[in-house]
Amino acid sequence: MQASRFGVLSLGLSAALLLLVSLAVWVARHPRLAGVRNRFTALPVLDRLYVWGSTHFGGAMSAMGDRLGRQGAAAAALLAGLLAVIVMAFGFTALLDDALDGDGIAQFDEPVVAWLATHREAWLNATLTLVTHLGDPAAQTIWVIVVCAVCAWHSRSWLPVILGLIGGLGISVIVATAKTVVGRARPDLPFALVDSHGFSFPSGHAAGAAAVGLLCAWMLCRWVVHRWAGQVAVWALAITAIIMIGFSRLYLGVHFVTDVLAGWLLGTAWTATVILVTSWWSRSERPRFLAIRGRTRSGNTPARRSVWGSREGH
Repeated sequence: MQASRFGVLSLGLSAALLLLVSLAVWVARHPRLAGVRNRFTALPVLDRLYVWGSTHFGGAMSAMGDRLGRQGAAAAALLAGLLAVIVMAFGFTALLDDALDGDGIAQFDEPVVAWLATHREAWLNATLTLVTHLGDPAAQTIWVIVVCAVCAWHSRSWLPVILGLIGGLGISVIVATAKTVVGRARPDLPFALVDSHGFSFPSGHAAGAAAVGLLCAWMLCRWVVHRWAGQVAVWALAITAIIMIGFSRLYLGVHFVTDVLAGWLLGTAWTATVILVTSWWSRSERPRFLAIRGRTRSGNTPARRSVWGSREGH
């Protein structure tokens, strides 16, 4: 498994990165896409679900609100989201039991790891070892702290800090639970370029990168970066980091394909849950206060923000 200097993996990664950069540049140069994005990400579905839930379960929702308050109801919804993600993880692990027999995507696990091990390149060994450390728990914690501090300062609110704590701690609990339940061994030691301990499924680096990366990108675009081109750059960087960290775990021989895919799935699902619950809480708790404050200051109702952070003008 001697490493080559520049080969098929270098060409493939270069082509993929060039494609991603070209796509990001194209999107950034077409700000009219923001209007299309807003029509989809304003999430009228949330409003419809809220109306539908109030119509059919108004009594139960009012009782929950009376008992817990709106913050308590939001916490209950967040807990329900967490349980839903855990249930989804258990369902995925049940499917994995069949895949481990050599069916489905799992049949590519060992061949992919072996192929990558025989096509390693000297400069990629060093580069992807550095990239994989960006997904370490310590590095992810630094990401969250920095982004939460910046967003909290810009928003003059503790909400970004709360979201960072929920997002980071939540995905850690989910991954630890799934690893313990599945108990899958990592690839054979001859394939590994770095030391890695614990169970293999799902990849904690991939899950953490997806959860932290997407949540940080969303918070930055909601509270800090408002220009279209800047938001495109933030999301492009986040997605690139998520993909590269996940791929680095495969390249370094410490995870299988299914491990990384499962990690991305869990991280994305958890972040989506946090974002949706935050949006729901914002729509149910703050509109009246914001409207009163907006009319007091300017005589106009302030613009709302969509769930993905963009402003919705009126």
